[in-house]
Amino acid sequence: MHDLRRPMSRRSAALCLVGGLVGVVLSGPALAAAAKEAAHAAKPSLVAGWAAALESRAQEIQNAPKAPATRVGYGAVVKLGDGGMVEGIAPAMDVPPADVQAQAPTLPGLAPVEPAPPVVISVRSPLADRVGRVARRLIELGYLPADKWTDSFNEDVETAVRAFQLAEGLQPDGKVGEVTRQALDRTPAQTVALLRRAAAAMRAQQASIPDTTVLVNLPGQSVTLIEHGRPTFTMRAVVGRPSRKTPLLQDRITSVTINPTWTVPPTVLSEDKLPALRKKGTTGIKNAAVYLDGTEVVNTQSVNWWSVDPGRVRIVQKPGDDNALGRFRFNLTNGDGIFLHGTNDPKLFSRDLRAASSGCVRLEDARMMAETLLSAAKVTPAVISQQLDTGETKTIRLPNAIPVRFVYWNASVDTAGVVRVHPDIYEDPPTLATPSGQSGAAMSANPTAAGPVTPVSTPRPLSKPAPLPVPAAHAPTPLSSASTPAPIKPLPASTGM
Repeated sequence: MHDLRRPMSRRSAALCLVGGLVGVVLSGPALAAAAKEAAHAAKPSLVAGWAAALESRAQEIQNAPKAPATRVGYGAVVKLGDGGMVEGIAPAMDVPPADVQAQAPTLPGLAPVEPAPPVVISVRSPLADRVGRVARRLIELGYLPADKWTDSFNEDVETAVRAFQLAEGLQPDGKVGEVTRQALDRTPAQTVALLRRAAAAMRAQQASIPDTTVLVNLPGQSVTLIEHGRPTFTMRAVVGRPSRKTPLLQDRITSVTINPTWTVPPTVLSEDKLPALRKKGTTGIKNAAVYLDGTEVVNTQSVNWWSVDPGRVRIVQKPGDDNALGRFRFNLTNGDGIFLHGTNDPKLFSRDLRAASSGCVRLEDARMMAETLLSAAKVTPAVISQQLDTGETKTIRLPNAIPVRFVYWNASVDTAGVVRVHPDIYEDPPTLATPSGQSGAAMSANPTAAGPVTPVSTPRPLSKPAPLPVPAAHAPTPLSSASTPAPIKPLPASTGM
């Protein structure tokens, strides 16, 4: 009996060992997935991490000892060569010629008057005080040695200004313009307030920001692509000017258009382009077609535009290097005519203040964004180049729409982990809005708001403005045949810029 049980025990042990190994092999992926999910759950989201970094920086500034802070104040731009002492030349005094003097009655023994030579006078520059305040502030911030104070904007001051601008994430041009001046004048209390306002807004909105998102920060005038919870890249952007603010939308990119046309939006048409037609007979837009009642106007000089209502006019710019949208348009779903696009005017990206568009967002590197998004549609950079070369418009739908979030955060964390502070670009920041037809509650952009608010979309004015009065000088001019109403032909939908 003893002899029979021993082989069976060995067989049982072997079976148990094999079964255990099979169980480990089969459960390995499940255990790994569970561990990954637990690690992901334990790790704070990207936005939560940003908010914590801002809060930590605010606490550091608040705990720092108080230090003097010289205020530069609003005023002229100062740069290399400004300030100090400047030389002025008093011109030579004009005197009558010698022959005229000889004929004039003179006192006995009085010599003729000789012309006075030019006099060089050194005077203190009107900008000297301003340069002196800049130098003092740079010393206080540690960018300029105390013994280098001067009221003359020399190379030492310029080097210190560039170092300050680099630290602040500004263009290091060495000039103290308005944006650099604001950064120099910002007090610690103001910086703390901006940091905490941004941190509060981040915490309030983090739940509505997916792991893969295109994030548009208006005060930062930047666009960041976040993929799977990590920032892929950040680029400079041009956003809406104060009179035409970019709204805070929650939207998604559904497709990318290569070689887009640009249809002038109603606001730009009525406020900018129609007045140009009335004054000069031209729109000032290169390679554009003007439509009146759906029919293209070949000779815009032949129409009395003073008697034409804006609702009857449409202007479409053809694709190409001159197109206001550049070579790429990223199409969103909102009804406000707001989208992302390239530009034909890249010099704007060299500015620190880039709130200059009519509401849409211009990208510094639209091609990089297009190549990244279109890779999901199996569109390679070579295919994009071929399409660009054709000059023809083509829209490619993305297999999965990419969420886009427009935010108003007065501070951010760059790709190197450095906290950047952004002053307000709008006196009255826009409120958060959600495009009609989308689900999900929008969170208030006000950091003091504790809960969700009803999504409200604020579309740009699309109704026909009242016709402008016709000046007397233009009233007798008969309308040309080109202004006679005709059946309206379908044209591309109005789009913003």
